[in-house]
Order: sequence, then structure tokens, then C-alpha cells
Amino acid sequence: MEAATPVPLGDAFDDRLTSIAQLVESKKNIVVLAGAGLSVSCGIPDFRSKTGLYATLDYQELGLASPEDLFDIETFHDDPRPFFRFAHSLYPGSIEPSASHRFLAWLDRQGKLLRIYTQNIDTLEQVAGVRAEKVVYAHGSLLDATCTKCKAKYGAADIADDVKSGTVPLCRRPRNKKAKLSTEDSAKETATSDPPVVRRESLRRSAKRTLTKDESNFEALQKQGLCCGVVKPNITFFGEKIGNDVGRKLQQDYKTADALVVMGTSLSVAPMSKVVEYLPPRIPKILINRNVVCLPKKANDNSRGFAFDHCLLGNCDDVVEALERAMKGDGQTISDGGLVQNDEQWLLGQPKESVLLFPGAVTSGAAEPEPEQKVLVHCDECRNVISGKVWNCKTCFDFDLCDACHSNASSRHFDGKHEFAVES
Repeated sequence: MEAATPVPLGDAFDDRLTSIAQLVESKKNIVVLAGAGLSVSCGIPDFRSKTGLYATLDYQELGLASPEDLFDIETFHDDPRPFFRFAHSLYPGSIEPSASHRFLAWLDRQGKLLRIYTQNIDTLEQVAGVRAEKVVYAHGSLLDATCTKCKAKYGAADIADDVKSGTVPLCRRPRNKKAKLSTEDSAKETATSDPPVVRRESLRRSAKRTLTKDESNFEALQKQGLCCGVVKPNITFFGEKIGNDVGRKLQQDYKTADALVVMGTSLSVAPMSKVVEYLPPRIPKILINRNVVCLPKKANDNSRGFAFDHCLLGNCDDVVEALERAMKGDGQTISDGGLVQNDEQWLLGQPKESVLLFPGAVTSGAAEPEPEQKVLVHCDECRNVISGKVWNCKTCFDFDLCDACHSNASSRHFDGKHEFAVES
């Protein structure tokens, strides 16, 4: 797909953007769902575009079978060395926040921001000035880390030297007397101490490997009576369930949210792709992204309805800078953007009247939504993979039961007050 140059259509564009700005200005409890598009202009690549991380990663040099294995939890448990050889590239260091991050901080200062659910791990929202209590890191963050063996907590600074040098950080807490002593047993204990809840098919190599003494000083640290478990940054790998905090906050915010803004994400990864449908249908939903996003189609749904009331297509920074100017009403020309004149296939059913075009908008080709990551659903009661019916709580976010557990567990779940339905 190519980026189209919007055709200016005079006052009509400014009037429509002003109307959207007034809508945002009138809200006091905006929920933002953010993705990699916010950080691309900072020099942090996205994951799935043609120039993104997966397309450019020299995964074979890292000893991986596929680029996706870099963030696969089973691959990490098999051998964490490839991840830590690359990990230094993930930490923001001296990277400055983008205009999009600063826009979110401005919304917070204006008292309009209820919550940001970010799929990014770079923490640039807080660096830009968004209050920590307003940010939920749906896929974790690089702010801290946890020993995969004894669960000791570490700050990012504690493992910074290892990350910078590309070596595996090991836990230096005193070892429990009952802990395994051999490298092989320690690796096995690590791999089974925190079983993955959601799995993704992986092309990883099946051979089990262990840490080498010269890379990790494992043997020397072990002789000192230290734990020596691998210290993993608290980011969510494929194969791990998102933190419980995400569901709790969404259930809390459901009651007060008065608008949803989706920024810089293709909504291709579950379960965060379900947030748009989870929040109340009555609230306005605005998309800020380079291309139109279509929600995953349900098995029993023959229609393909659009999801957003307004789509502002283009580079996130260009869009939010124009939107902020319009919200401030300073009388300046808002943008050199344009309108969609004809129904096109790339609109994916989105009404052309709901779309505004900014620099960077992708408006060519039969753009299809990226496929969701293939995941297996686990029962939140017995923790086993659900092979048959999936009973989904209609009130809670991402709470599922298998058919065997449904009868008893659903009656205990919030004292049976929440309704369950079979997920299609």
C-alpha cells in the first residue's frame, strides 16, 4: 500500500475537523487505546509493517527460527539469550516523546483523560508527562523486571548493565535452600514455574539449551548461594496472559468513559483488539491511524459494519497537531488535509463522510485487516486449554470458562450476577 497525498477541499475539511475537535473538547473521560504508531516518529519501529521490526530483524543471526520467536515465551524459556542480545534496542534511553505522546499529556492536563491503555512498552507516555495512574500498560513495560524462578522484583536500572552488554541478567537474591542446583534443573524449573496461559503457534527450534558459564557467570553466582533465575522484563510475551489490571481498569472505566480514541494500532492482537467492542456502544469512537481498521469478524456475523464514528487517517503526529489546534480554536488554518470523494474498497465499509485525510494516509489497494495472532483460550478456572465451547463473561473483559467449569464457576463469579455466553 502507498501513502496518498490528500486533496485539499477548502473550508469543508476545516469545518469537519472543527466539529470533531468540539466533540473531543466536550468530553471529560476519554479512553485512549494506543499502539506502535505513536512511537514510530521517535525512531522506534512498529512490529508488522513492511519496514517494521519483524520485517527487518536478522532473526537467524540471533539464533531464532522466525522473527516472532523473539517475543515467544516458550522460546524465551528454552533459551533467553537471543532476546537479551536484542533487548538493548527496546529500551527508550534518551528517546524523546512524539507529538502524539505530548498530545496525550495535554489531554491529561486539560482534565479530559480517563485512561490510556497502551500496547507499547516504551513508557513514553509517562516521559511526556501523563500521570502514572492514567496509564495501563496492556503488554507490560520496561520499567521493572521479575525473576522467573523466585519472583524477586527488580527495577530497570538493576539489569541495565546486562541489557546494554547483551547478556542474560540473573537473580542475585539469596537462594532458597530447596532450590535446584544444576543449570539444567534450574532451567527446567524456570520453564515450568510460570506456565503460559495463552499460546501462539511457534516455529521455534525444539532443542533445549542452557546458559553458558562465560555469558552469564551462572556457575560463579550459584556457588555464592544466589538464586540465579533469569530476570525477565515485565513485558507480555506471546504465550502469556495480559495482566489482571487491564480487565479491572476496563471494567471500572466502562461506567464513566464518554469517548474512545484509538491511535496508531491495527487492532490485530487479541485480547486488546476486543476493547472497541467491549466499551459502551453509546460513546463516540474516533480512529487516528494511517489506514482504516476493521474489527475482527465474528463467525456468526454476515455483515461488516464499520466501527468508528470518525476516522482521521494519516501520521499520528500530523493528525493530533491539527486536532489540538482546532480544539484550542486559535484561528489558524488547521491543515492541508482532504476529504474522501468516492466510495473506495480501502474504506472497508467505513462511510466516506466519516473519514478525513492527513499526510501519510494510506488510501490505495484493497486493504484488509491484519489477521489476529492465533491464540488458544485458557479457562480462567481450571487453567486448561479450552478445546470446545468458550463461555465468555459478558461483563468482565477477557474472562473465559470451559464447558466443564462453566456451571460451578459461573455461579461463584461475582455471586452469579454476571451473565455468560458462548463466544462465537
